[in-house]
Amino acid sequence: MYILCANIGSTSFKYQIINMQTSTSLVKGGVERIGNSPSAFTHTVPGKPSREGEIDAPSHIQAIAHAMQLITDPEVGCLTNLNQLDGIGFKTILAKGYWRSARITEDVIAALEESTPLAPMHNPAYIASIRAFQELLPNTPLVAVFETWFHQTIPDYAYEFGVPRFWIEQHQIRKYGFHGASHRYISERVPQILRRNNSEGLRIISCHLGGSSSICAIKDGKSMDTSMGASTQYGMIQSTRCGDLDVFAVMYLMDKEGFSTDEIRRQLIEESGVKGISGTSGDMRDVEAAIEAGNDNARLALETYVYGVKKYIGAYIAALGGVDVIAFAGGIGEKGTKTRSQICEGLEWCGIHLDLKKNEKLTGEGKISADNSRAKILVVSTNEELIVARETARVLSNYSKVYDE
Repeated sequence: MYILCANIGSTSFKYQIINMQTSTSLVKGGVERIGNSPSAFTHTVPGKPSREGEIDAPSHIQAIAHAMQLITDPEVGCLTNLNQLDGIGFKTILAKGYWRSARITEDVIAALEESTPLAPMHNPAYIASIRAFQELLPNTPLVAVFETWFHQTIPDYAYEFGVPRFWIEQHQIRKYGFHGASHRYISERVPQILRRNNSEGLRIISCHLGGSSSICAIKDGKSMDTSMGASTQYGMIQSTRCGDLDVFAVMYLMDKEGFSTDEIRRQLIEESGVKGISGTSGDMRDVEAAIEAGNDNARLALETYVYGVKKYIGAYIAALGGVDVIAFAGGIGEKGTKTRSQICEGLEWCGIHLDLKKNEKLTGEGKISADNSRAKILVVSTNEELIVARETARVLSNYSKVYDE
């Protein structure tokens, strides 16, 4: 069974085809800066020459068409025909009324549309991409693997907001949590790295750190709490998103400046977070360069980001009754040597000791905790696509059984 995994960002499209019999990847690729020409692309098939360059991709439709052409290209492709795909799995964010993965129907698309105000950066791009695949491959089943799925084990007292009951009963306003595929993969991968048979009794604080960041408290392989809320906006600050914010400050600015909900939403999504504080960029590499150049706002942005991670780690140590593993993943988590060091600094009091040399030298996955550290500190190369592929295969298998009956 061949499953294509589609990971859609507001300005990006990443893809991977996984052979479910061997759990191996046939191709990895992606297009960045969609809608902001030129758009950079990469395409890699094991054993064949890689392709990278720039294309004109004003929307996700052009990016997807380019990727599908490369997948079937005689020189750099991995399939002779797109009909060889058994299904396409989408790492969808949020759809009202859908708690688990589901085969995509018009009802699912309508639920995605209804939830767009809570996921304005992601849902429109996913809907457009789903429509593109429906047109390109009308007979290939599509599956939505919702990011909220892994967090359904969070207890009610942890996902509840202190709001009027009709908010919950009529509009389902509660903590959902996101980055579910990544945190789920980390929950499975950590025991393997530690050479344990399972995750029973293991308390993990999973730090998915990148342009979009969230922290998750995991016990016995299950999500017990997570930093994001009813939207991906909540929690620690992101690259360009504000994170936790007093809602009365938002209403105050709307009253004073006459901002519409669309305008205030845009500011909080596009001009806030690390970018808002630094005044330069939401990319941590740019921020570190600005710090080197003496930009104090950039220094403040990095320290605010680090403090947010550290604060959630402390909170989740309390929630879990201790911690056995701190796991770093995501673009910053896997590559941000200095950021990892700053996050762990000052946590020695609770048995978290980083080995600075291991941290500096590590490439890829591995342990970076000191020998005297009670809690293991790991870097995990997260594989969201593998989780999406497994869920897609499961949904399609269950669908076939019901259909056959």
